[in-house]
Amino acid sequence: MDYESLKALAEPDCYARVRLGFELYPWQENILRAMSPRGSRVAVRTCNEAGKTSTLVLALCLWHMETFVGSLTVTTSGSYRQIKDQLFPHLQNWGGRLGAGWEFGDCWGRNTQTGSRLVSFSTDNPGKAEGWHEPPRRPGEIIGRSNPLGGLVTDQEWLEMAGAANKSSLMLIMDEAKTPPLSLYEAFERCHATRWINLSSPGPSFGPFYDCFTKHASRWQTFRVQAMDCPHLWDDPAKRADLEDQIMSLRPELVQSMIYGEFMPASSGMVFDMARVTLAMVGQPARWGEGKYKKAALDISAGGDEQVLAVCDGNEAWIEWAGFEADDHRFVDLVIARLRRCGIKPEDCLADDGGLGTVVINQFERQGYPLRRFNFGGEPRDKALYRNARAEAYFTLADRLRMGHVRLPDDDLLREELACARYDVGSSPLKLVPKHKLPHSPNRSDVIAMLFWELPEVMGDGVAEAAALGAEIASPTRYRRDREEMAGGVWED
Repeated sequence: MDYESLKALAEPDCYARVRLGFELYPWQENILRAMSPRGSRVAVRTCNEAGKTSTLVLALCLWHMETFVGSLTVTTSGSYRQIKDQLFPHLQNWGGRLGAGWEFGDCWGRNTQTGSRLVSFSTDNPGKAEGWHEPPRRPGEIIGRSNPLGGLVTDQEWLEMAGAANKSSLMLIMDEAKTPPLSLYEAFERCHATRWINLSSPGPSFGPFYDCFTKHASRWQTFRVQAMDCPHLWDDPAKRADLEDQIMSLRPELVQSMIYGEFMPASSGMVFDMARVTLAMVGQPARWGEGKYKKAALDISAGGDEQVLAVCDGNEAWIEWAGFEADDHRFVDLVIARLRRCGIKPEDCLADDGGLGTVVINQFERQGYPLRRFNFGGEPRDKALYRNARAEAYFTLADRLRMGHVRLPDDDLLREELACARYDVGSSPLKLVPKHKLPHSPNRSDVIAMLFWELPEVMGDGVAEAAALGAEIASPTRYRRDREEMAGGVWED
C-alpha cells in the first residue's frame, strides 16, 4: 500500500470501505465522515435494524484504535448483555482478521501496536462515565522509535502523520443514547472528548438525546435514518412486506419511531405536553400579571433529597433556591431570608404539608412566619375529575402550559421531572402514578405545580368559568374524545 492510500485510511469512511471491505450506504458514509474532524459531535436517530452497531460503531472503534496512537475509545450501551452479545462479538471477529496486536476481553480492548485502548460499560452504571480524558501524545512513539506502521511507511513519514496533533484522541460512543439519564450526559460533558457520537432509535419527545436534535441542535451535527434509506430493509421483498404490515397495524407513534426514525409524540399517560414545556422554558409566552400574583412554594424533603424554593411574579416562575440543609433551624432561617428578599408574605408561600414537611412548617410558625399548608394528598376542588389535590395541581399546570399562559425556568431537572409525570389512564377520578415509582422524587415539579395552583382564579382567564360548566371541558388537557383509545392522550389543537 502506498503512502497516499495509507493517508486515505485516516478518514473513517475510507477505513470502513478499504480496510474492512464494507459497502456503505450514503447515510453511513456521511456519518462516518462527520466523525473525522477534531471536536466532532454527531447525533444519529435511526429506524430499527439499521445496523448502527454492527456497521457504524464497529467501524468507528476499529478506525480510532488503529489510526490514533495512544487513543482511548469509550462506548456505552443499554446493558452489559447488549455490549457482550452485540458489539464485542463483532470486534473479536474483526480483531482476529486485521492482523497481530488486537486483543478484546470482557468489555475492554487494546491494540498493542498503537497503544490504543477501548473501554465499554452499560448505561445503568453512570459512575463509570466520569474521569475519562484525552490521552497525552507519547513522544517516544511519535518520533518513530516504535513505528506501528513499520514496513508500510518510513519513520519520517510516520513522524509527519502522527506529529500533526499535540494530543491523541478520546472518542465517546453512546449507543442506544435514548436510554441514559441526564447525569450520564453531564458526566460525558466533563470529559471534553475529541470526538463524540450518540446513536439510537428515537424514543419519546423529551430527554437529553431528544435535546441533541432540538434544544442543543447547534452543538451537534444531526442525522435521521429511515427504513427507506436502508436497502437491506426496504429493497428486500420479505422485509418490505413486514414493514408495510407494521405501518398499517401498529400504533402511529411506534411506526414513527421504528420505521421513520422520528421521536414519538407525547404518549398515553403523560401529564405534560413536552413541546409546550419547551416553549414555556424559552420564554415564548408573554409576561403578564406582574405585581398582581406573587407566590412562593416550598418543597421540604428528608433523607438528603433536594429541598426547593420557587417563586413567581405573575406568570413567570424561577427556582429561588435548591439544595439540602439538614439542620431545620438553619433551613427555616434560609427560607425566611429568601422570601423576605423577594417580598413574599408568609401566607403567599405554599409548603408541602406531608411527612417531615408538617414538622418543619410547625417550626416556621414558632418563628412567627406561618406558611400556607398545601396537602397533595388532600381533597381536590373538582372531586368528579381528580382523585386528590396532587392530580388536580399537576393537570392545572398542564392546562396552563397547553394554553401558553405560564413561563418556566429553563431547568433540565425540572424538564426531566415533568416528562416523567404520569397518570393512570384507566383511573376515574384521575390519579397520578405514585412518587415511589418515578426515577426520583419530583421536588421541582411539585413546587411549580403549587405556584400556579390559584393562578386561573386570580387572573380570571376563563378556566375557572369553564370548570363551572362541568368536568368534560374543565381541563383542555383532558378534553373528551370520541374514540376510546385517544382518551388517554393529551389534548390537541
